[in-house]
Amino acid sequence: MKKIIYKIMILICSATIVGCEDFLTTENKSSVSDKEHFSTEAGFETLVANAYEKLRAVYAVSSYTTYFQAGTDMYGDARVKINDELHEYETLNPENSSMKTLYADCYKGIRAAYAVKYYADDANISDALRRKRVDEARVVAVQFYYILVNTFGGVPLMKEYVADIETGYPRATATEVYAYMIEELEDIIAIGALEASTATKGGGRASIEAARALLAQTYLAAGWDLDKSDYFLKAAQAADAVIAGRSLTTRFADLWNSDYNGDYSGDDNEEFLWDVEYDHATASSPQGGGHCWSTFYVNYIGAGNDGGKSSRSAFIATLHALKCFEKGDVRYDATFMKELPELTNAQYSYWDFYKNGGSFTGTPIKRYYPAWYETEEDIEAWKSIDPENRMDTWIIPMAEISRDPQNYTGGDITYEQMVAYNYGGSPCRKFDDSYTLKNLYSDKDDYRDIHIITLSEIFLVAAEAYLKAGDNQTALTRLNEVRRRAELADATSVDIDAILKERVCELFGQGSRWFDLRRTQKLVEYNNLYNKRIEGRAQQVIGQKLLRPIPQGAIDANDQMSSADQNPGY
Repeated sequence: MKKIIYKIMILICSATIVGCEDFLTTENKSSVSDKEHFSTEAGFETLVANAYEKLRAVYAVSSYTTYFQAGTDMYGDARVKINDELHEYETLNPENSSMKTLYADCYKGIRAAYAVKYYADDANISDALRRKRVDEARVVAVQFYYILVNTFGGVPLMKEYVADIETGYPRATATEVYAYMIEELEDIIAIGALEASTATKGGGRASIEAARALLAQTYLAAGWDLDKSDYFLKAAQAADAVIAGRSLTTRFADLWNSDYNGDYSGDDNEEFLWDVEYDHATASSPQGGGHCWSTFYVNYIGAGNDGGKSSRSAFIATLHALKCFEKGDVRYDATFMKELPELTNAQYSYWDFYKNGGSFTGTPIKRYYPAWYETEEDIEAWKSIDPENRMDTWIIPMAEISRDPQNYTGGDITYEQMVAYNYGGSPCRKFDDSYTLKNLYSDKDDYRDIHIITLSEIFLVAAEAYLKAGDNQTALTRLNEVRRRAELADATSVDIDAILKERVCELFGQGSRWFDLRRTQKLVEYNNLYNKRIEGRAQQVIGQKLLRPIPQGAIDANDQMSSADQNPGY
C-alpha cells in the first residue's frame, strides 16, 4: 500500500459547479508561472498526483452508494431511505443534485488527467518517465469516461487539456465516446510504457494490466449498448489477457481480511488490479484522512460510546441479494457480520471480533443474524460452540419472516420492517478497517485501499463476454473459477441471470450494480421483482429513464448543447 502520496494542486483551480466555463478555466494564484512550476520533476509529479486524487471525489465519498447502487435489486432502505429520485425513478429529473455532482467531478478528473500531457513536454524528466506518466493519466481519463458513458450515455468529449476558457462542447454519441476510449486504451497498451502490473506494489498507479481490464469492461459495455456482437469477443480476449492463465488462489476471507494490527499488506494482493490508494502509515492526516467505506451497507449498531461502529444506515442488502448466496458459500461470512455482542456502554465492542482473531467466542452474544438458508439445527449447532455465551441470544433471521432486532418484542415482522430498526440486518464487514477504527467512531478513518478493478471481476467480465459471443462452455469455465474459490459446486449451465447472481456474491458493495443492470438490459425486470419501492410497477415508473439525466446546469452552461441533448424520459 505504499504509495502515491496525494498532494493538493495549488496552481490549477478546480470547479465547484457543473458549468463548462467554470471547470475549464485556469487561474494561477502563485507568483511562479504554471510552466515554471510544472517543469520541475517535483512540480510535474504533483500534476500526476492530482489526476489520481480526483478519483477520490467519486470513489471515496459518501455519495458513492447513491451514484452507483440506488435504483437496483441489491440494496434497500434501512433507518435512512435511499434517494427517492434515484431509487424510485418517477420523480428523477435533470436537477438531481447527486448526478450534477458526479457529472462535474468526472470532468474535473478528465481535465486534471489531460493537464499531465499538456505540461509533460516542458518537464525536466526522462522521456521514459514522461511517457509513463502521460499514459497513466490517459487511463485515468478513460476511467472517468467509462463512468460518464455508463451513467449518461453520450457526453461532451474532451480530448485535450484546455488552458483557456471554453464555453461549450457538443454532446458526442455513445458510439463516439466508446470509440475514443477503445482507441486510447489500445494505444496505451501498444506503447507499453506502463508497468506490467502494480497490484503488488500498492495498486494505485495505472498499469498495462489495469488498462487491459478497463478495455475488457469497455468492450463489454459497448457491445451491449451499441449492439456490436464482435465487441464481445474482443472483450473476452482482453479479459483473458488480464487473467493470463491465472486462478483465484487467495482465500476470499484472506483477500478481504481486516487486520487488527495495522498490516495493510493484504491490499497489495495480485487480484487487486487497480486501486484508489490509501496508506495510514504515510497519511498527512493520520486521523480523519481516510474514507467512509467501512460505514457502507450497515445499519445503526451502536454509538461510539457503546462500542459500535459508524454507519450510513442505508443501502442494506435486500433479501434477494442475500438469497443469491448459496449454503456453503464462504463469501457470506466474509461479507457480513452475523454476531453482535451487547453494544451499550462499551462493555464489549464491535471491533472485539477482530481483536480476538475473527471470532466472538467467549463473548456474550446479544444478536445472531442467521443466513436465510440456516435451519433450526444450524442455529442450535452455532449455539453449542459457546453455549454459555449464546444461550440468551436474540435470533434475528435474514429471511422473509424475522423479529424486532431492537427490543425483541412483539411477534413476527417482515424483513423490510426489521431493517428499519436499529440493529436491523447483518452489518457488512467486508470493508472494515479494524486497525484505525478500533478506537474511533468515525466515517473518515478507513485507510484500506478502494479497489476499482479486481481479478475476480475480470473473470466475470470474461464469462459475460464469452456468453454473448456464443461460447457458452468457456463462459461456464470462467464463471466456475469464481465459484470454485467460493467453495461451491460447479454450475452446469450459464446465462445472464447466473452471471448477475454471481456478481452479487463476489462483488457485494463494489462496482456499480446500476451499471450491471443497465448494461445487461435487466434494469426494469430486476427492479420490478426486487426493488420494494417500485415492485410490480417498474416499467411504469422507469419508462424511458434507462440512463441518468444529464444535469440541466451542464446543458445551460454549454453553448453547444440544448434541451434536445437531454436523455429520453426527462
